[in-house]
Amino acid sequence: MKKILSLFILLNIGNSLLAQFTTNLPVVIITTSGAIGNTQIQGTMSIIDNASGINNYPNDPSTFSGMIGIKLRGGAAYAKQSYTVETWIQPGVSLDTSLLGMPSDNDWVLLGHYPDRSLLRENLAYILHSNMGRYAPRMKFVELVVNNQYAGIYNFGETIKRNSGRLGLSKLTVNDNYGYNLTGGYIWEINTGNNPDWASAYAPPFAVAGQTIGFDYVYPKSSDIIPVQEAYIKSYVDSFENAMNAANYQDTLLGWRKHGAVNSFIDFILIQEVSKNYYAYRKNNYYYKDKGTKMRPGPLWGFDISFYNTNSCNSSLDTGWAYNLGGACPNESSLAPFWWRKLTTDNLFMSDLKCRYQNFREPDQTLDTTKIFFYIDSMSSYLNQNGAITRNFTQWPIWNTPIVNEPTPMAPDYATEISNLKQYIRKRLIWLDNQWQRPASCFPTGLQNQSLENDITIYPIPTNGLLNVQFNNNHSYATQILLYDMQGKCLYQAINKEQIHSIDVSHFAKGVYFIQVKSNENSLVKKVIID
Repeated sequence: MKKILSLFILLNIGNSLLAQFTTNLPVVIITTSGAIGNTQIQGTMSIIDNASGINNYPNDPSTFSGMIGIKLRGGAAYAKQSYTVETWIQPGVSLDTSLLGMPSDNDWVLLGHYPDRSLLRENLAYILHSNMGRYAPRMKFVELVVNNQYAGIYNFGETIKRNSGRLGLSKLTVNDNYGYNLTGGYIWEINTGNNPDWASAYAPPFAVAGQTIGFDYVYPKSSDIIPVQEAYIKSYVDSFENAMNAANYQDTLLGWRKHGAVNSFIDFILIQEVSKNYYAYRKNNYYYKDKGTKMRPGPLWGFDISFYNTNSCNSSLDTGWAYNLGGACPNESSLAPFWWRKLTTDNLFMSDLKCRYQNFREPDQTLDTTKIFFYIDSMSSYLNQNGAITRNFTQWPIWNTPIVNEPTPMAPDYATEISNLKQYIRKRLIWLDNQWQRPASCFPTGLQNQSLENDITIYPIPTNGLLNVQFNNNHSYATQILLYDMQGKCLYQAINKEQIHSIDVSHFAKGVYFIQVKSNENSLVKKVIID
């Protein structure tokens, strides 16, 4: 009863404070005739997303309005609930729609990230994986209003789905039942409940008697996949596991590499270990395979309890491995498949992983600490720009309130939360640097980026008129220049061959942006301020 009363008080605080507000985030307004539960119900969704970047609720007209089906996502695990949304053309009939600049589709999510007080851990993981050349779900920060009640900051974005605008796998039909056409595309995930679609023949490390790994079909769904397709993908994963378990598993022709794409497994490990994700390898864990290709882990999902956000199973330590979580928690009911631990004993794989990690750690590369902190600062500044953070935590006053066994002392405010997050990442990367030292056979890939930085001057910063990109040396090669906002949306791009390239930014909203200059294999990213 106390929890229900507290929730009632919180909801009414939101109502009384936020009859109207102005924000730089898009505003999503959901209206239904009844309570939203675990069964999909009809509703309407409107979005206020003005070109100016300033949105006034409820006075501004909607830039999108349409019929939807909506239900809770993941049940009611937290007071701040998440939702699954389907855009409809009529009741029960889906309608593909492009929303907030994302590719057209009909399946969307609204994620509350209640246990993540930074509100950006998921976005950060997706940005890093995307920068490694992997598809990650696109997400946009919004402020949500549900049935005239302010709900806080949410991520509005993509579900994991086979679609040309998302995970671009081949479409499987009932006619794809033999030969090459049978080989893809498939998406499956680790089962975290009961009654998996099929089970692994191998127990996970640290398992108790009878504990195993189960898998569920995601695409095609269990209700759509035909028996011959079921048999094919199960047999393929079985072959991968058998090869990984064999004595010759390190053989580059006969071992597991025959079935698994090396760099995809490397990049997946890098993200899970850099973040030391509590759910790494065992929950929210997807795999996919296209026609004529090898299986790959991903896309990523579920990073609320990562990057120093729980003490459970030693996950808050900046040392140790996420793939060994079962060793710290021997009674854990959900464990990772044996592959991940086995991969760390593959000498060539680990040499490739260390080389790739060290290349990503070079200046201006994906795992450069400065670049990671830039993403964090950009997103946190964006959320703070017009008071969205204050509104969210007025609605949900959870500072110093334990939710997921957080490290202590807990952050008392948003600034401290961001500071703690950055401090952890810095320490974690230093530890990983020592564990994954560059092999002698590995050559840096990004050293020329430093020379590119020496060749370019970007001025004035801040500016409210022209932003100039000046090339200090003889400039005879084509260079791509791109300007992004803090959510990664490209606002300007051009190919330049001149000594000075000028961009008129006078019509852009005030705030922090970043400019990227790309030439051949080199890339330079700089923060700019428009005032």
